[in-house]
Amino acid sequence: MYTIKMKTNQTYSPDVFNLKEYKLPNLESFASGKDRVLNPIPKSNFDIYDFKMIFNDEGTKKLIREGKTIGCFYIESPGMRQLLRKLNCDTFEMLTAASSVIRPGVAESGMMHEFIARHKDPSKRKYLIPEMEEVLGETYGVMIYQEDVIKVAHYIAGLSLEESDLLRRAMSGKMRSHSAMLKIEEKFFSSSRQKGLSDNIANELWRQIESFAGYAFCKAHSASFALLSFQVAFLKVHYPAEFMASVLSNRGGYYSTAVYIQECKRVGLKVLLPSINKSEYEYKGEMNYVQMGFMAIKSISEKLIADLITERKRNGKFVSLADFLVRLHPTYEDTATLIKCGAMDCFNFTRPSLLRLLDVYFHHRKLLDADYTNLFESDTYKLEQEVITKTNYSSAEKCMLEYEIFGFMVTNHPLDFYLEQVNSPLITKAEEMILKHGQYVNMIGWYMASKRVKTKTNEIMKFLSLEDLTGSYEAIIFPRTYKKYAELTLSMGPYLLYGKVDAEDSYNIVVEKMKVLSAREVKSITIKENGDNKFYGEVEKISEEDFRLVELLNNRKMHYAYVS
Repeated sequence: MYTIKMKTNQTYSPDVFNLKEYKLPNLESFASGKDRVLNPIPKSNFDIYDFKMIFNDEGTKKLIREGKTIGCFYIESPGMRQLLRKLNCDTFEMLTAASSVIRPGVAESGMMHEFIARHKDPSKRKYLIPEMEEVLGETYGVMIYQEDVIKVAHYIAGLSLEESDLLRRAMSGKMRSHSAMLKIEEKFFSSSRQKGLSDNIANELWRQIESFAGYAFCKAHSASFALLSFQVAFLKVHYPAEFMASVLSNRGGYYSTAVYIQECKRVGLKVLLPSINKSEYEYKGEMNYVQMGFMAIKSISEKLIADLITERKRNGKFVSLADFLVRLHPTYEDTATLIKCGAMDCFNFTRPSLLRLLDVYFHHRKLLDADYTNLFESDTYKLEQEVITKTNYSSAEKCMLEYEIFGFMVTNHPLDFYLEQVNSPLITKAEEMILKHGQYVNMIGWYMASKRVKTKTNEIMKFLSLEDLTGSYEAIIFPRTYKKYAELTLSMGPYLLYGKVDAEDSYNIVVEKMKVLSAREVKSITIKENGDNKFYGEVEKISEEDFRLVELLNNRKMHYAYVS
């Protein structure tokens, strides 16, 4: 973990980014990306602890309000981004509430939807009894913080403050005595009757407390999450290259690395392949680009990377493949990997030429022998010239190698190879969904993340987070549809979807029909499912190594395994 040195002379080491001695570049001439709102704030005015400035920054507020918060700590999950849009959230106070209201307890009690409705329409703000408005007026009569349990228990039900806090602790799972819990419950209802509350009112209060308290945040916890979320959103808006490089160096968050690579492109950044003369171990962001780090390369010697960086700093850049081999004495395999992923494109030879030269140096010269000094004998020099070719890998071949070496594509998005389908006038793009509230559309998408959950009737449904070349959206697959297409959702895509754009949130499509395009050409990857009935917490991530499992199962077996 590295530290960020601020002008306040404080050091700050958040888990969400790994920035070395944070030096903000001069970005005055930075070409704004598509989603960029404002020009970068000059370095002299930048202070991550200037909360008044951050909370009032229009670019940051717009980013949060529109849910374009991929990479932004606690507010990047699909459910959270949807909640931000529904609440039109752009203040610290509302973000604090949103950080708590999305917790499973509040959501599963039905009060999250109630909170959203009451926020949008003041006429729907109702209270069980008039006294509730004074106690929970800030949250429209909905308990969303642990402190709300204390307020309701003390001011409404009549428990003492000590008993109210005991109830909060018991509901939070911090009391192991079953008998003690029963005593608190009895005390709650007897005290409620003494306060003149009807049994119906008391039962409803107890239901709300019981349903969410075990998962609820205290307000200070939610506020700290909201504070950090605002800070990282500010960095994403004004210093996107540095911020996204730090997210990638931190190995992401909710989503896979591939999603953050595409998010870089969506905000107007150019992603550069690893380079033996420019890359460090971690990703590096500057101006309008993100330079990939050597950490992205899966199968390469860590010692070679360390030696490479040290040697380059000590004796300068590498000028040729031969120079690289003489100075570092790497293995054939490691060198071939660096060539294939583009890390030696700086030598201005095609990758096939470099691989041929590598064979020449390893098999026709004793280049790695300490006693061998004559590198330019005429017989081998001629062979060098003969193997050089102008033929390079195609974009598809480069992407295949990137997928093999990194686990994701960089040069192109997978959907770039389906442009005929993607650009069809019959296809609605993600950026066009906002114009089609409640309409039936056809869409194409590539996998980002997913969540499989159980409904209250114990049926299985699925949420798919998808992206196309213009943006991201959520595909909601209800149980009836999921039973038909469950096995298809185990693929990365590309998906062809038919469904209705959600009237409440235009970034959602309720799927009625779906299929995977060119299934023979699309490599299926098994996705680890989570049957837990919570779409609010951990991401359902892909295991990039679990290839071909789907191919071993026929549709009937997969249907049985994932739907039954």
